[in-house]
Amino acid sequence: MTLIRASSKGDLSAVKKLINEGTDVNECDNNGRTALIEAAWAGHADVVKLLLDKGANVDTADNSGYTALMRASEEGIVPVINLLIQKGANVNTRGKVRGTTPLMLAAEQGHVKAMEVLLDKGAKINAIDQYEETALARAYRTNQTKAAEFLESKGGRGKPERSSFTSSHGSDKDFRPVTKASVPQWSAAAFESSDFEEESSISDESYDDE
Repeated sequence: MTLIRASSKGDLSAVKKLINEGTDVNECDNNGRTALIEAAWAGHADVVKLLLDKGANVDTADNSGYTALMRASEEGIVPVINLLIQKGANVNTRGKVRGTTPLMLAAEQGHVKAMEVLLDKGAKINAIDQYEETALARAYRTNQTKAAEFLESKGGRGKPERSSFTSSHGSDKDFRPVTKASVPQWSAAAFESSDFEEESSISDESYDDE
């Protein structure tokens, strides 16, 4: 069994054995996923802690630009989110595909407690992705009412013109709601690079409220 597989399964004893035998704690598979990413994604907090204690890189991203914190946020696994942030995980990290943040992932899945933790640790509530969607806009788009209400109570912006996107658009996944909030603008050309996260010409501040 590989370290990545053992971590995904939550087999703590196997993970310990493999590390003690000299397996590289930061090895990755063909998708760029590490043992830490897999353990975080599956919610195995004990394995996550061990890997971090043994030197796992907390902000390593897979081929899609998703880090362990992003995967844990997507699943709403608060104990893992806390562990990763305690070890220095970047709460405002972004995926390569569309500029997704951990908060956006938690919002579109309706994980309110995960959002509470992320915001408390410095997540930017009104950061926007390349489609100019905020976490609030994503919550509305996926009909996560409680998540949307929570974000609005914390100052979230980007509320769509209507709360339901299926009434007149059916299952059109390409439909993008118009937002009421005034959000920063930029050229779409800035996102043509596949290395979105490393794009030096776009500063973190360009995603914040003015």
